[in-house]
Amino acid sequence: MTQSTVGLRALKKQLTRTSISNAALELTLENGFDQLTIDDIARRAVVSPRTFSNYFSCKEEAVVSAGNQYWVDVLDRLADRPADEHPLTSLRALLVEATSATDSVELQRAIQTMHLARRTAGLQAFQVALYARLEAILRTAVATRTGSDLEADMYPWLVAASAVAAMKSAMMMWLLNDAPLEQLPGLIGAAFDQVAGGLPAPTH
Repeated sequence: MTQSTVGLRALKKQLTRTSISNAALELTLENGFDQLTIDDIARRAVVSPRTFSNYFSCKEEAVVSAGNQYWVDVLDRLADRPADEHPLTSLRALLVEATSATDSVELQRAIQTMHLARRTAGLQAFQVALYARLEAILRTAVATRTGSDLEADMYPWLVAASAVAAMKSAMMMWLLNDAPLEQLPGLIGAAFDQVAGGLPAPTH
């Protein structure tokens, strides 16, 4: 099997996964999560229920995946930032840029997923799992970037945990206040700035 064949097969799998998860999100937005069935998702994505089960363990995972892949793809771009830039500075820039792209279909899906997860108990565990996944991705990326050993150096663990905490805190503040999307980049920037500044105590 050639490398080209392997690449095409991986791409086809990713496209199928994306199609299924997008179908799950669309149907949830149209009819509500309680009405969602795996058969309906498979029908919308033009796959069999068995194919659905090859990619997702349940309908909850499929719905959340539609938006969460966006954040994974954003953080995967850490390697594209200047090598001498502090990892938190790089991550701040990536997330502010990503959340400023208000006309992005992928960002809209991510935002819709966040809103659904907040008000749907069955989705919340999978949203929590996203943050754990992002931390794992960042730990490895920061270790590679800095030449750190994940088994001997806490630095990549601390950077990853701090970045995800800043991201999650900004998003929760945004959701709780039902703020417009245009305010999210500023909240993310402010959260990272507070972390970078050593979390000074509020003066009020």
